[in-house]
Amino acid sequence: MRFSSNVSASAKYAIKLALYLSLSMLALSLVRWGIGRAFGDRYPFNWMFAVKFSVTMGAFWAVVLALWSFLSLARAQPTLDILDEETPESDLEKKALSGFVAMEYYWLILNRTYVVFIAPEGLYGWRAQGPRTNSDPSYFEPFQEMIEDNEFMRNRRVIEKLSRLAGGFFLDRSAIVSVEAVDRRKWGMGGIPHTGRIHLRLSTGQSREFVTLGSVNPESVRDRIAAALGVGVPTSV
Repeated sequence: MRFSSNVSASAKYAIKLALYLSLSMLALSLVRWGIGRAFGDRYPFNWMFAVKFSVTMGAFWAVVLALWSFLSLARAQPTLDILDEETPESDLEKKALSGFVAMEYYWLILNRTYVVFIAPEGLYGWRAQGPRTNSDPSYFEPFQEMIEDNEFMRNRRVIEKLSRLAGGFFLDRSAIVSVEAVDRRKWGMGGIPHTGRIHLRLSTGQSREFVTLGSVNPESVRDRIAAALGVGVPTSV
């Protein structure tokens, strides 16, 4: 139901957008013609061509944006379905998990945003956002509100389902050799608020680095991970 209602809303938005773009282009054509007249041009305004061109371009961009919106909704729907689940109080954990919001870089310049949940058996990661720019530095704040929600953080079933969505992960405690806090800022973050990094060394020899977003203390995050998982804490660099 949510998906169909969102698609309907997107279709209505696309229609409004097509009308707005068409009228805007028609108005620009009139302005351009008026400026030309002011500087001596005497050609008549071609209403038929201007209307056809405005409607065609408006419809084209509206379809493009509507398709983009539809694809975004389709990708988001599994997450919405999980978050909309009603979990009985009896199925909630007695003690809430803790977590943090972080950005991870890959392929040197691309990034993804995770909500990382700290559980005794390991770390659950939900990929909350794909590549982001610094155009909206506070985009991650809704995710921080989620981990501050005690009832949500007691819902282990939902957390596990989120981690199994595309791009998510689960790192078993046995796979994590050590956790380290780095209090230096990450180059390339622009104006996105962050305090440092969490560096995980894995038993495979690989590592993962999470840039802690917001005002969270990376050393506090490190200590919570170490305490919950019983992993080593090397000297910070």
